[in-house]
Formats: sequence, C-alpha cells, structure tokens
Amino acid sequence: MILVKGFQRRLVFFILGLVSVVQIIVFLTVDITNTRHAKEQIVIALDVGVRTFRRVVDARTAQLSESVRILAGDFAFKAAIATGDVPTIESVLSNHGSRVGAEAMLLIDLEHRVIAQTDVEIAGALPEPLRALLRRAESEGRASGAITLTGKPYQLLVVPVLAPLPIAWIITGFAIDDRLAAELSQFTRLDVSVLASGNRLAPVIASSLPAEQRSALGSVLAGNIPAQSAISAFDLAGDDYVSRVVPFADEMLVMLHKSLSRELAPFQRLRMAVLFLSFGGLLLSVFGAFFVARTVTRPVLTLAQAAREVERGNYETQVELKQNDELGELAGAFNRMMRGLAERDRVRSLLGKVVSPEIAEKLLSREVELGGEERRVTVLFSDLRGFTASSEKRSAQDTVTLLNTYFTRMSAAIEAHQGVVDKYLGDGIMALFGAPVSQEDDAGNAIRAALAMQAELDVLNRDFVAGGMQPLAMGIGINSGIAVAGNLGSPERLNYTVIGDSVNLAARLEGLTKRLAADERIVISADTLAQSKRRFKVRDLGPMEVRGKSEPVTVYAVLGEESPPA
Repeated sequence: MILVKGFQRRLVFFILGLVSVVQIIVFLTVDITNTRHAKEQIVIALDVGVRTFRRVVDARTAQLSESVRILAGDFAFKAAIATGDVPTIESVLSNHGSRVGAEAMLLIDLEHRVIAQTDVEIAGALPEPLRALLRRAESEGRASGAITLTGKPYQLLVVPVLAPLPIAWIITGFAIDDRLAAELSQFTRLDVSVLASGNRLAPVIASSLPAEQRSALGSVLAGNIPAQSAISAFDLAGDDYVSRVVPFADEMLVMLHKSLSRELAPFQRLRMAVLFLSFGGLLLSVFGAFFVARTVTRPVLTLAQAAREVERGNYETQVELKQNDELGELAGAFNRMMRGLAERDRVRSLLGKVVSPEIAEKLLSREVELGGEERRVTVLFSDLRGFTASSEKRSAQDTVTLLNTYFTRMSAAIEAHQGVVDKYLGDGIMALFGAPVSQEDDAGNAIRAALAMQAELDVLNRDFVAGGMQPLAMGIGINSGIAVAGNLGSPERLNYTVIGDSVNLAARLEGLTKRLAADERIVISADTLAQSKRRFKVRDLGPMEVRGKSEPVTVYAVLGEESPPA
C-alpha cells in the first residue's frame, strides 16, 4: 500500500510538474514575445519620431525663414531702418515675431552691432557664437544654428535685409526649453529631451519627461551621452525607457524616448489573462492528476492485493478489471498466471503423494530428462514375512487399511532420518539415502531408519495383538555403493529411482533375513558399516552366499545403536 501510495504521489507530482513547467514556458514565451514586440514597436516609433522631429524642425525653420524674408523685403521696414528709429523698428520686430511665434528678434548692422532687439537683452558686443553665425551668413547668404543667448539656448535664423545690397541682418528664433520639448513631443508622440553635447555634467537642457525621470536622465547621461542614432535603454526612476539620439545643432542633441511600461500596458491585460488561465489550468490539473492517478493506481492496488493472496497460497482469487487497455491485459495475464500456479500446486501436491517431496521437488525444479548420474547411495529394502498368506484370511478392505497404516508408520520413520521412499513393492518398501539429495551420513541414517522402523513395527504389533490380529514380522537389508540415479521410463511416463549392482545387493540382503534368527531382522553390508559415521551394535554373520554374487559377501546383523560415550 505504501509503495502504491508513493507511486500515486509521484504520478500526481509528475503531472502537476509537467503542467506547471508547460504553463511557465507558455507564460514566459508570451511575456518575452510581448516584450520583444513592444521593443520592436518602440524602435519603429523612434524611427518615425526621428523623421517627424526633423520635419517639424524643418517646417518651423522654413516658416521663420519665409516670414523673415517677407519682413526683410518690406519697404516700410527698410525705411525705418534707414531713419534709425529704434522704437519703430522694435515695434515692427515685436509685432512680426508674435505673428510667427518667434521668441527672439534682433536687428544687427553690418558692423555686428545691435540696432534693435525683442525678448532678449544683449548689452555690448555680440557673443562669439553669434558672431560666428553672422560670419557664416555673410559667406553663405543666410545661416541657422543653436546658440545660447543671455544664458538661454535658442534656435536662430540669420537673414540679410537687402536694399539691394545688405544693409542689416535680421536674427529670429525660438527658445529651446521645456515648452519646445513638449510641443515636439505632441508631434512625435514621444518624450523629447534636448541635450547639450558640450556639457557633460548637466547635459539635459529641456525635456518633456516628468521631473523624476528628467532628473534620473541627467544622472544617467552625465559624462556618458550615447552616440548619435544609437538605440539605448535606460532605467529612469523605475521606468524603462528606450531612447535614440539625433543631431539637432552644433552643440546640441535631441533624445527621443519611449516608455517600455506604457508600451507594454496593452499587453498587461493579456499577461493577466494568461496568469488567470494558467492558475485555472493548474487547479484543473490538480483534480485531473488525482483522477488519473487514482484511475491508474486503483487497478494496481487490486493487483497488489491479489498478489498478496498468491503469496499466502490462495490461487482462487480472480482480478476483475473491466478495462480494455494495458491494465486490463495485465489483469487478464495475472488471472491466467494464477490459474497456472493453481494447476502447478495441484500437480505438486499430487506428485508429492505419489513420490517423496524431495523427488517431486527435483522433478519440478528442472527440465525433466531421461537419464541418470552415478551417485554414492545407501539403499534400504524392507519386506513383511508371511503377509501374503495371512492376507488371504482378511478382506481386501482390511488388507488395504492395514498396509496403509503400516506404510504410514514406516515412511515417517524413513523420512525422519533424511531418507526418501522410492517405491512401495507390494508389502515391501524401497528407500534411498543419498539420492536425490546427499546428506552428511547417509549410511548411518539408513541404519538408524531401519532401527526406527523395527521399533514402529513393535508398537504396531502390540496394537494388532490387542485387536485380536496376528503380529507382523519384517526383514530389512541395507547396502551402500555406487548406483545410477535418475529418471527412467519414457518421456510420457518416467520414474526417479536408482539402479545398479549395489541396489540388487541390498534386495538380496533383505532376502537373507528370511533364514536368520529372530533378532537378526536388519542385515547390512560391510560397505554400509564402514561408511557409517555412527557406531552400532552388530553381529558379524561372516561371509554368506548371496544369489547373483559369485563370491560370498560379509554381512552384519544390526542389534542396536551404541550409546555415545559419557
């Protein structure tokens, strides 16, 4: 039961483990796929954002350029410049700048001095970056760039005022600040940060990022601004951003950002759905695993119970499994095996009644073959004296009953001394010592068995006399020597026995007892006496003629067993 329960537990754990692994793999696959897809979408969005950013900047620059060109060609504006009326010039610059969204308007003379300005206050000489921009405009006809004026970065455009030769320069532009970043973010649908490429300690000039993420970006980029057009990933205050750097001006870069968590937000519902489905599937798997385990282990328990019945020797139990599968086939094979074991047990039981248990075991434990082997054995023959004549006065039933009683007692005495009853010969017995299994003292065991048989016969005779019957007399002959032991007969019917001259001599010795004294009922050969490891009281009968032997045989009469020394 413990083993089956252990198997059931392992089966449940295996099924649950397999389902859990599959669900984890599915969940991780979905999650990794969604994350990879989100990153791919972010990269696409960044590419689109870069193009949109450039178009917005170009469009805004073109709009400023067109508006400034119109202003520079206005006759009234040129006349105001010629008169040097600064308030009028500043008013025109302010009005025109407000119409086009410019946040800085300057009028510079050919000597690079400020004539008029709005929204900015440049006192004294122009800063060198602005002078460089003017020199580039003088050589190229116009110029644009990002320059810091009065501590604030601007995207500026320089256009000449022609009459028809240049008489002044109009500079207009817009501030590069968080408002611009927010405006660009609306167009690109990305977060936008403007970076000062020359300032490694405080690179972030403007950004549409929240304050916490903006501060984190400054810390991340301090001294480590990514290369232009490179895709980078940053952890900004617990939120992963995928970013790309694009050129903006001489000393400025623009970084476009996309939040990975916001991009993954639509997939969170799918992730939660997969989690709930996985959890529900796991619960169903628990019930399914227990159901499958019970379905498998219940037949196994039934088979185990039947096997325990077989172990106890009960071959009548049948396993009833109404399943048309491998377990059903196993149950059928088990039932057939039990019927075979029952049949073998009946054969063994019957064979044990026909021959000795030792011979039956020898026959059942190996493939039965005709033939034999030479063995040193001790053979005992016994026979009742005058039984045939006395049986004529008894009924057949009484004779069978008397013989069965006699054989039962004699067989018990033989088997008690490791002997094997080979066969019953009418009222005689042939017994083997040393075949099919040898013992330490086969000759001594045979002599002791003969003494025990005579003692049993004395007990039987007292009962017979008390019952009004004639007592029985028995003669026993014992010889030891080499004989052929094995299966004799045919493949269809055989008998395990021993044959040879030593067997014949034992039978002849039993015949000698018919003409010996009453106390000489057990006769043994010299070989048997020599091979016995026990000491017995014997009477030397000397050499005697034995039928079938050309030379006399020395024989001894056994009178009893010597007591062991004190």
